[in-house]
Amino acid sequence: MIEYSQENKKVYLLGVHLKSQKLEVTISSLEELESIARSLDFDIIGKMHQSRVSPDSKSYFGQGKLNQIKDIIASEKIDIVLFDHDLSPNQGKYIETYLDCLVLDRTQLILEIFAQHAKTPESKNQVELAQLKYMLPRLVGMWAHLDREKGGIGASKGTGEKQINIDRTLIRKRIHHLEATLQKVAMERKVQNKKRSDCFQVGIVGYTNAGKTSLMNGLTGVELLAQDKLFATLESTTRILSDTQSPNILLSDTVGFIRNLPHSLVASFRSTLSVVRDADLLLHVVDGSSPDLKEHIRTTEEVLKEIGASNIPVLLVLNKIDQVIEEMDSMILTKEYAEAIFCSARNEELINLLKQKITHFFNQKMIQKETTIPYRHAGLVSKLYQISRVENIAYEEHGIQVSHAMTQINERILEKILHEMSLIN
Repeated sequence: MIEYSQENKKVYLLGVHLKSQKLEVTISSLEELESIARSLDFDIIGKMHQSRVSPDSKSYFGQGKLNQIKDIIASEKIDIVLFDHDLSPNQGKYIETYLDCLVLDRTQLILEIFAQHAKTPESKNQVELAQLKYMLPRLVGMWAHLDREKGGIGASKGTGEKQINIDRTLIRKRIHHLEATLQKVAMERKVQNKKRSDCFQVGIVGYTNAGKTSLMNGLTGVELLAQDKLFATLESTTRILSDTQSPNILLSDTVGFIRNLPHSLVASFRSTLSVVRDADLLLHVVDGSSPDLKEHIRTTEEVLKEIGASNIPVLLVLNKIDQVIEEMDSMILTKEYAEAIFCSARNEELINLLKQKITHFFNQKMIQKETTIPYRHAGLVSKLYQISRVENIAYEEHGIQVSHAMTQINERILEKILHEMSLIN
């Protein structure tokens, strides 16, 4: 993690606008980087972008612009320069040496905020794993100053190179340990998911700060921590959808996404994101008041594809709709996203409408059954209440006639029970 003094660090933001892309995308991305930096209590002194056909292979920016930035760093006493891009190890080393200033790229900043928000042992391990995988190829140069010291003998390795090799070995060992630990957690989560297999599972996904946790609070009646800040939730939390009949509908909230989310971070959080891959339905929550709504939708869809969850049915939820002030904006959203559910975590009526949409989705997947239970096996009725939605019971001369609806998985469970009781062939 970044070492902080009590005095806030002075930070300058830099971005490159590729001429093949829209300028608004670059500006929006820089503004998002500023939000991330402010959440870390950085003091933003200024920001700048340069339009180029492609980034400079050595310094990302052109040399003239880099000289201009160096002058700003000196005059404003800048502590850290933040690049809104991923820098190669060589680029990062060159820019930092040239500017004589700490340089962080977008991935480093995202990893840093994840590290600060990680609370559970699992999330801490996940973030550390991503940090180490990021650090490993960037060790060259960290100990290069040792090679300039006297004392080398013949063609033997320099002190700096030896230290790099020691660090690589230690980091690889730690990576192996973390991967093994997280694999064990993933196996435990699979066992938990098996126990929930008779329930419907809903994964809540979306861009960071879209209001997913607040929405989950409204749907479940349970007050989870909901903060108006980036990446407030890193751990997966599962709760039962309130006021619904059997079988239970489980809602799982998980980490928010962001554009250019580091691949190492996605890989590290793969076990946490398994609740998304195993879901029967996804609620794709979007901040309906955001000017970057389309970009946020695209980013979430890309991450879902990356983790293998792109084929799961999705309900698009435009949240924070109460913050859309202009009537024209509301009309455009209604026309462009006619299939979406417009919602606000502060509006109970809209929350109930969303709840109805979720239950309707699963009602369509229920299988209608008529089961006759002999009186000598009357105890099986209570089991039917557990694994199905009992709609009617009639006590006939030949047995108990139960009209009920159930999932396909629970139908197989029932058939196995009846077979063991020799009630079916």
